[in-house]
Amino acid sequence: MKVLGDYHMHSNFSRDGRASVIEMVRAAKDKGLSEIAITEHGFGAWYNGMRKKNFDRWIGEVESARAEMPVLMGIEASLVSRSGRIDIDDEALKKFDIILFGVHLAVIYSLRAFFFFFMPNMFWKMIRWTPAGRKRKNTKAVINVIENNRIDIWTHPNRYFKLNVVDVAKVCAERGTLIELNTKRISFRPIDFERMLRAGAKFIINSDAHNVNRIGETTRAEEFLKNCDYGEDDIINIKNTFTEYKKKNDNDNAGRNQEQDTEKKPKRWHRWL
Repeated sequence: MKVLGDYHMHSNFSRDGRASVIEMVRAAKDKGLSEIAITEHGFGAWYNGMRKKNFDRWIGEVESARAEMPVLMGIEASLVSRSGRIDIDDEALKKFDIILFGVHLAVIYSLRAFFFFFMPNMFWKMIRWTPAGRKRKNTKAVINVIENNRIDIWTHPNRYFKLNVVDVAKVCAERGTLIELNTKRISFRPIDFERMLRAGAKFIINSDAHNVNRIGETTRAEEFLKNCDYGEDDIINIKNTFTEYKKKNDNDNAGRNQEQDTEKKPKRWHRWL
């Protein structure tokens, strides 16, 4: 399977990345990708996050790398509170072309989220079973993030803490948030994927590359999709780059909004009634 773009990868500005920005970009170009996003871990990731003091230098390197190919400036934010707060402030968010969000372990949570979100989830994770009540709370926390922030892609759903992916998918469909098929690990079943599609969600295949070798990797997604009923339009980067999809989607939404506004306007003859 060939994708036109890969929109989840980390350079060595994320401290678990193994290559520089320009090395990642040149590898993507050599592999024939049309567009990529460099998406570092957020500032609140204490183990592998990008440091704020390096932010401006990272911006400069991404901008310079655009001489090689189209490169989006991105971030993979993390949940830090159950109310929907993420580890990137509003001012910094304005500088990104694409915003990813996922639940992670090594994050500086709020005190309340640490004791009432992180710790209970770690307990259930250790015994490899999550009760329905905990799943509902996790689902609500993720929905809060998507509803309260501009999130372009929800990364590796269900990977660390379990939740109801279909309920989140409904909100993703409403908000225009894509759901990731992460080619490192897909933590939901084919039937869940099909249910999310029926809820109106769209998907995107990403490598989550931390080195140049994994950029554009699709093998795990291909194996997963063999067991699924889907169309190529359900996965946006098979036929489009993210930029192309976003532009088309924004235009379609603008057209629908205009039609709705027109329907609300009274017909001319109403003025004479």
